[in-house]
Amino acid sequence: MRPTTRELIERISDALERQVAPAVDDKWASSVLRSATQLLNHIAVRTESEARVLIEDNQDVRQVLEGIAPRLARAGAAAALHAAIDNALHMSEAEPYDPVALDLRNEAYQVAVELLLKHRDVVQQATGDSGLCRELCAYLKRRQARERHLYFPVFTGPPF
Repeated sequence: MRPTTRELIERISDALERQVAPAVDDKWASSVLRSATQLLNHIAVRTESEARVLIEDNQDVRQVLEGIAPRLARAGAAAALHAAIDNALHMSEAEPYDPVALDLRNEAYQVAVELLLKHRDVVQQATGDSGLCRELCAYLKRRQARERHLYFPVFTGPPF
């Protein structure tokens, strides 16, 4: 479709910067306007890659959790943590064109990852495996690299 979503967002941002910003005299309103423009710039970048990033991240975190789940199941002592992983792994599959469903699935995975990291001492004690935390941290580094373009340079550029 023309114009693309990104083009529409960029045109709105450009209009705010070129037409509205020069007419704003109030410092607070000007600051709010700059923040809104920065967020629009972020959304312009995000809109084109959000589904791809979610698909890649869901596949990555799923593999990590699928590797961890059997180790927790054998441990028995971490039943609540295993249940959180199991619930996330058994959600219905999201269609690749449905970013809302992809995001819901990703959120369930992230809850499981956060629980595992929060209770890493329980996990290590129950499984005797110190590698689980390293696996989760390695995944989070990959996630950060996958999302880097969404935040840099959009939020790190010079103020205007």
